[in-house]
Amino acid sequence: MSLPRYPEYRDSRVPWLGELPAHWGVSPMKRLLDIQNGADYKHIEAEDGYPVLGSGGQFTFATDYIYDGESVLLGRKGTIDRPLHVKGRFWTVDTMYWSRIRPDVCGRFCYYAATTIPFGLYSTNTALPSMTKAALDAHFLASPPLEEQRSIANLLDRETAKIDALIAEQEKLLALLAEKRQAAISHAVTRGLDPNAPMKDSGIAWLGEVPAHWEITRLGVILDAIGDVDHFMPASVEQGVPYLMTGDLKEFVSEVSLEGCKQVSDEDYLALSRKIKSSKGDVIMARYATIGTSMYVDVDTDFLVSYSCVTLKANHSKVSGLYLFQYMRSDAFRQAVEGQVNTNTQGNVGINHLKNISVVLPPITEQAGIAAFVGSETATIDEMKAEAERAITLLRERRSALIAAAVTGKIDVRGAVEREAS
Repeated sequence: MSLPRYPEYRDSRVPWLGELPAHWGVSPMKRLLDIQNGADYKHIEAEDGYPVLGSGGQFTFATDYIYDGESVLLGRKGTIDRPLHVKGRFWTVDTMYWSRIRPDVCGRFCYYAATTIPFGLYSTNTALPSMTKAALDAHFLASPPLEEQRSIANLLDRETAKIDALIAEQEKLLALLAEKRQAAISHAVTRGLDPNAPMKDSGIAWLGEVPAHWEITRLGVILDAIGDVDHFMPASVEQGVPYLMTGDLKEFVSEVSLEGCKQVSDEDYLALSRKIKSSKGDVIMARYATIGTSMYVDVDTDFLVSYSCVTLKANHSKVSGLYLFQYMRSDAFRQAVEGQVNTNTQGNVGINHLKNISVVLPPITEQAGIAAFVGSETATIDEMKAEAERAITLLRERRSALIAAAVTGKIDVRGAVEREAS
């Protein structure tokens, strides 16, 4: 939407506000909001009752409430850059501030204005980002007349709702694309590419019917080796050999920023890679934390993966490494892995259990075609995913820019809501 500027401006002398409409004021936040500390909720937590609010919104209930009324909530520790606007009875956690709206102030305007606070200028130098009450109290906001505050809030309610609806559509598309992607992988590696191929019952619940000429075997049979490095955490060095944790895994090693990973010394690399060393054509799988997440080694470079992962070396007379990787991303394989997780410990799957997992294997002559098909299908879907993600980024930028322009008077919204309604 296009809105005019105000006819006259003045210098606010506040860097983050810039020029303001000539008739607007500038106020420290304490003149708009009476900010109070949240409190611990554990002693009053219940299955039902009053909402307990954190930076992400409600997450549990309480038998009591800290305040009854309209309030703007602000982060104190951790997630500090996500203000909330609430009404009614609520409790808020001790890592949040809550506030009473001052007389002759529009609470929704204050909420929108609070989302524009340059939190990076204030966050204290601690392990967790933190905001002090003193910093919030002293932060300057633009202060238009009350009726303009309401007009701005009304316009932003309407326009951000439109943008949020568009974002929700793109997020729904992302979910559908993820489902389509996973279905394409799973179908190709368990049903093949020929829709007319005769089928047989695999005898395995998570596989169902498979092409009649495919082999049912165990994972260990089609591998030359499977193993992990010694269960030892090497020290970090400034420059050395990349050491990948489960959180570093992508689909392909070429997608990993090896320079950004932990680095270990050449001595530790040589010592730890004696048992098994990942090389091009191998598959790496997480067996702790994000169990079952797999990555294909598509580059020829030195690196280590931590003992939270295993390296699988395909027997190339039976299975290609790329096909094995595609199969290990299927729903069937992931269900099989989940059935082998040892829940008596921190949650992991043992190497011997992995070896015994049943897999369905097409002839080696079919594997390249299936792997190429999966690669092509997922690449197409990934392009659509990237486009949706770009759209979400642009919509969020548009949302933030609109709010900032409205609450600092860079656009004149007076009468805009009424004109839209008429």
